Amino acid sequence: MGKNILLLIICLVLICACGPDKEKMVQEEKNSLESITGQISNDFLIIKNCLKDLAGQITVLYENQDQYDYESHREKYGLSPQGVLYKLEDDGGAAVFVSGVIPVDNRIKRIVAFTSPLDETFKKIIKELPSVVQVYYNDEYSYNRIYPFFEVLSQYEPGMDIPGFNFYYLADQEHNPDKKVVWVDEPYVDPAGRGWMISAIAPVYYNDRLAGVPGMDITVNKIIDKYLDGHPSVFILDKTGVLVAVNHKLVHLLSLPPLENHEYLETIKSDKYRKNDFNLLKSKERTIREMAIAIISGQKKDYAFSIDEKDYRAVSVAMSELGWTLVSILEL
Repeated sequence: MGKNILLLIICLVLICACGPDKEKMVQEEKNSLESITGQISNDFLIIKNCLKDLAGQITVLYENQDQYDYESHREKYGLSPQGVLYKLEDDGGAAVFVSGVIPVDNRIKRIVAFTSPLDETFKKIIKELPSVVQVYYNDEYSYNRIYPFFEVLSQYEPGMDIPGFNFYYLADQEHNPDKKVVWVDEPYVDPAGRGWMISAIAPVYYNDRLAGVPGMDITVNKIIDKYLDGHPSVFILDKTGVLVAVNHKLVHLLSLPPLENHEYLETIKSDKYRKNDFNLLKSKERTIREMAIAIISGQKKDYAFSIDEKDYRAVSVAMSELGWTLVSILEL
């Protein structure tokens, strides 16, 4: 009898000792997530403000377009057999691609000419904002000026309708009536060849018409490297349950296929998002679905669950700017 009482006391002591340690671990992880969230929010706010300034600069170029003459730049450009206007070689500035879906005429050439000063601004942005991998301006005539330079004819499809892509139409009057900087926060495949991407975009209006949309891109790999490196238990969800970024070590636990970068076997002709395989709300594992629903809905900021007789705790912090949620999975 005395031995049983002694064993009971030992068990109670162990439970009391372990409980606070687990709660301390959970609180420390919450603090870590809040720190990561703060870093992302601060960096993305800088990008947002910079893009707002860029949109203002482009508006000024439209207002002073008569100062720039295409003829003085003619030797820089060529016209492909498919009707694509493009910059012939890398001159240290941006690449230029006019798809030809609207036949290239003098009006379009004039736009290419008077927006050429953007090259210096693009270079400065890439130098000063390490999270941004490329910066560009797209217009209503399917004209794309993008930096850093790359061979556009081998990457883009002739006749591409640029305003039909999410990184353009999400800034238009229908989707963005407030005419502000907005985020394309669901990862999509970049037509320029950089893989899975999110973007900040802004509208440029001239004479009360949407003339074009500048944007800045951040690759998912950049997000993982900059913010999740050293945090193997952390992943990022968007508001629909799709994984924005995840460490490969978590893929098996979340019952997901390998999250690999996109292979460009063909040119990108329309929006391409991740499959439902990477949406936790549609996971094959019921426990993962329930965890994701509880966290995304805001019902719970941490959620206890078990898989294969192991106990876990999902700890989360919401990031209002992008509608994302940072989640860490702790094994207890």
